[in-house]
Amino acid sequence: GQCLCPGLQGSVRPEKARQLVSDQKIAETSSKGNQEKWQDGGIWYKLDQFGYEALAEVFTAHLLEYSNIETDFPFTFVRYRMERLLVHGRERTGCSSPNFLKAGESIITLAHLFQQYTGKPLSETLNRLTSDKKRMAYLAEETANITGLSLFPQYLTLLFEIDGLVLNDDRHLNNIAVLARDGTFDYCPIFDQGAGLLSNVMYSPFEIVPKSLISQAKARPFQTTFNRQIHTMENLYGKQLEIPSFTREQFAQMVKPLLEYYPTRDRELIADRVCETVLVRQKCR
Repeated sequence: GQCLCPGLQGSVRPEKARQLVSDQKIAETSSKGNQEKWQDGGIWYKLDQFGYEALAEVFTAHLLEYSNIETDFPFTFVRYRMERLLVHGRERTGCSSPNFLKAGESIITLAHLFQQYTGKPLSETLNRLTSDKKRMAYLAEETANITGLSLFPQYLTLLFEIDGLVLNDDRHLNNIAVLARDGTFDYCPIFDQGAGLLSNVMYSPFEIVPKSLISQAKARPFQTTFNRQIHTMENLYGKQLEIPSFTREQFAQMVKPLLEYYPTRDRELIADRVCETVLVRQKCR
């Protein structure tokens, strides 16, 4: 049968923890707190902070292996793998990914880009517009105008479609970016879905059934429902993401090896939340 975990074999089973020293720590601020992040030898490492963010990153990347992202577009996405990391003398779960920046490249968030080019905060400009449709069109089309990336509206639509599939609720304006080098721009590989799949157990406690959490989720950066955000973008620019529908059993097969990085008591709960989220969300596509 078809392997549902491309690149998974031999890469996710817990091994001896990789040691990272504390003076390499980078506090990367998200809207929900700080995430500990390191770069070492061309690899980025991120630690779980509020639940199972690493699993969410790796699982989403596995799903995207079945998508049309790299066949139909000049876009790519970041491949993550699970890691056991020895940090501050304690073993922690996290994930790693290659540093995708080429020499001289840097990541420019849309918040920074618009501040630089317009002299005004992007959030302030968006808040002045009178509808979500106008805000989304401005963000997509003005970014394309500034950067010369003509497919940025399609890229942004794709990003929101992926976020909707896994319920990534942390796509704020500092979490959408382009690459810059010598005054030219390129599309940033799609990354950072760690807030998806109900991974933040502080905001989405294990005690609450997944269906209730799924129904209450709000999409960023426009603070609307995921369905409304996706449908608005697709009405403007067309549907972008193509990905097969899977059964609960197939999703369970994908997530099973990743669960070995988490306490035995939590594995069934995590698996249920992950499978329920993607089952419900794929029906909305």
